[in-house]
Amino acid sequence: MSRPSNAMGYYIILSIVFLLLAAVLPANQQASQLYHLSNSQYHLLFFLVILPLMLLSFLAIYGYVKLQNYANSIDKTPEGHDFKLLANGCRWLAWGLLVPAVVEIILNSIANVHPGFHAAAIVGTNYLYLVVPLVAFSLISNGSHGLLSRTKQQLSISNTKSLILVLVLIGVAYCFLIFRHYIGNSLGSTNNPFHLPLWLMLITMVIPYLYAWFVGLLAVYEIVLFSKQSRGVLYQQALQLVAYGLVIVIAGSIALQYVGSIVPSTGHLVLNTSLAATYVIRLVAVAGYILIARGAIRLKKIEEV
Repeated sequence: MSRPSNAMGYYIILSIVFLLLAAVLPANQQASQLYHLSNSQYHLLFFLVILPLMLLSFLAIYGYVKLQNYANSIDKTPEGHDFKLLANGCRWLAWGLLVPAVVEIILNSIANVHPGFHAAAIVGTNYLYLVVPLVAFSLISNGSHGLLSRTKQQLSISNTKSLILVLVLIGVAYCFLIFRHYIGNSLGSTNNPFHLPLWLMLITMVIPYLYAWFVGLLAVYEIVLFSKQSRGVLYQQALQLVAYGLVIVIAGSIALQYVGSIVPSTGHLVLNTSLAATYVIRLVAVAGYILIARGAIRLKKIEEV
């Protein structure tokens, strides 16, 4: 992971690599035949698809950099460490928009040349997308819990029950979307879009995702509660921008996994409603990063006064 001062430089380098890979790597023949595209037309279409992702990634990185700058400015205060944890979690989510996409295009391109690698590419990509929210939400949760503990507040029983209920609803829906791809197959079959037997999918994908989402939801509640208890009108308003920005970012990350459950990755370019929904969700999540950036800038100005 990069330092704030180097983040935009790394973004430019990674974006150039991404564009070069999209231009020179072999086109997927299945997608080319499906949409009646030549190799040059396929690469042009792929470029148009990834261009919005690169713009969204830029805005997400800008948002976490501003939060990181504020965290660094209060490094010696009791809350400094907690805000750094929040910033590091946002950093994982921001880079998680672009880095996995670069790795995915490399793995899928290898599978285009060597079809026997297709299943491994899908499995590897799915696990990579799992690691990002798992680490990010854990960091954000540690930071939010640290901030809330300094206010001497605790989660009420009723709110805890509400969080559990939300998780149960999310979990049941998610499991349904996963299990429907296994209908007609045995528990140990890999004849499914995820290329994993059901028992392994449950242990290594479903359960970790549910854990990450619960941690994320808990962090959301703690952050909002902390922002409402802070002193000073200006500080509270700025902090609430950060808090609600984090709420949107975390909710967007969870929603992306739902889209992936409905239409699992195929390993090649597919133009459908799933792709459109993915970009809408990412656009909403980036709005969260913009709120985080605005709030962090205001907080930093308050500290400088």
